[in-house]
Amino acid sequence: MDRIDIETILNKIQLQTGCVCETYAHIENDDTIRIPADQLQAVIGVLMGDFDYYHLSAITAQQREDQTDELEVMYHFWKDTGLSLIMTLPAKLPQLTSIISIIPGADFYEREVAEMFGVTFTGRAETPPLLLPDDWDQGPPFIRDEVNNE
Repeated sequence: MDRIDIETILNKIQLQTGCVCETYAHIENDDTIRIPADQLQAVIGVLMGDFDYYHLSAITAQQREDQTDELEVMYHFWKDTGLSLIMTLPAKLPQLTSIISIIPGADFYEREVAEMFGVTFTGRAETPPLLLPDDWDQGPPFIRDEVNNE
C-alpha cells in the first residue's frame, strides 16, 4: 500500500480551485487537509476526479472543550489509505453545502451531523431526523453551551 503524496494533492487542489489549504498534522495515521468550508464541493471534485477518492467512509464533527464557539467537521475518504478534509465552522450558525448531489451516500452522514451538532446543509431538499426521538426538543445533543456547561 503506497502512501499518498499529500503535497501533490494540495498543489492540484490549489491549481484547479484556487483554494489555499494546508495539511493538518494533529491526526495520526491519516492524511488530513484543512480547507475553507466554502470550497468543500470543489475540493471533493478534485479528490474524485484526479485522485480516485470516491469512497466517503464518514462525516464526523466535534466541538473542542477549549473552543466552544467553533465546530470542526471532517469528511473521511478511503482509497488504500485514509484522507480527511477538515473545516472549522462557527458554532452559533454552522452551515455547509450538501454533497449528496456528488456523493448520494453522504445523505445518512449529513443527517447525523445535522441532528447531533446542528449543522445546516444547504442545497438539499430537507434534512429529516435520523437518530433522536420524534419529540426531541432540546437542541443538538452534542453541542456544549453556557446553559448546561457540558
